[in-house]
Amino acid sequence: MSGVLGVALVGAGYISRVYVEVFPRLLGARLVGVASRSRAAATRLADACGASVAVDYGNLDELLRAASVDVVCVNSINRLHAQHAVGAARAGKHVIVEKPLCLTLAEADAMLEAARDAGTGFAYAENLCFAPHYRHARELIASGAVGDVLSARQCEKHGGPYSPWFWSAEEAGGGALLDLGCHGIECLRWLLDKPRVARVSARLATLRHGDRTQLEDDASVTLELEDGTRLVSESSWAARDGGESTLEVQGSEGTLEVDLLGASDLRLRRRDADWQRIPAGPAGASGYLQELTHFLDCFREGLTPEERGEDGRAVLEILLAAYASAGRGAPVSLPFDPGDVARPVDLWLG
Repeated sequence: MSGVLGVALVGAGYISRVYVEVFPRLLGARLVGVASRSRAAATRLADACGASVAVDYGNLDELLRAASVDVVCVNSINRLHAQHAVGAARAGKHVIVEKPLCLTLAEADAMLEAARDAGTGFAYAENLCFAPHYRHARELIASGAVGDVLSARQCEKHGGPYSPWFWSAEEAGGGALLDLGCHGIECLRWLLDKPRVARVSARLATLRHGDRTQLEDDASVTLELEDGTRLVSESSWAARDGGESTLEVQGSEGTLEVDLLGASDLRLRRRDADWQRIPAGPAGASGYLQELTHFLDCFREGLTPEERGEDGRAVLEILLAAYASAGRGAPVSLPFDPGDVARPVDLWLG
């Protein structure tokens, strides 16, 4: 596949608006269609980005059949990710699925199978793996700047979601862990070249938003690797002082700190030395431009994306184990079979 790729957005909410802002800086791609739960919302976003096709979900097949569409970005509510991704793959389109991949491992397997059968590309949209701060951190870790990694902690926190559906167990499938913990879990896996996680333990709570949801708004998850290394992902909708996206890595030879939203530099301190500031780009550079550029280049050139559907499935399995651990009050070993559970949070709520 060569030339300009036509891209359609399924979902007209916040993340699709982020994509629309990024698209003018992408080469070799144009937005050609938008779908949403309401035709009016799809039309508004389509008009804003110059897309020619706007449909509601009831008429999504019209968009998927369009010859102008090469790539479908599944940015819909969590409950609909699998349905929309499978439909796009069966229509012969490359697919980019926003995090979290879906709600069940059976859905994840169906998505992967649909893409394999169709021979289409399938990318898992985890923007932290493309954010310049975190990519620079990964390079430093790989170069041995902190020595052997002994532990790492990644935090994603803010005051709560931007859209009402996030508060619904039926539509979202989980709270802060599913929404933000997926960022930290994949970021930690990716930083260390995606090692196998042996055990998962988690603590969940509803600290601030119990008047509007039964879902967790605060979560701490510990990933234990086969060699005993522990990685911690903290995620919260209960923060009161803005957002946070930070990383701290403790190594045998030093410490590395990343503050994606608040600093332009990384901080590195080698053993018995002063802190060193390492330029990493402007604070808040989210990685969406780099992520979409990479995915579209891979689709165009027939390459495998750095973040694949299989990675989304691996993260989902860890998330399911985390909910189960919080529900049982004990660590859960991987691989993990959650049984016939329709929503991850049910493993905690019971």
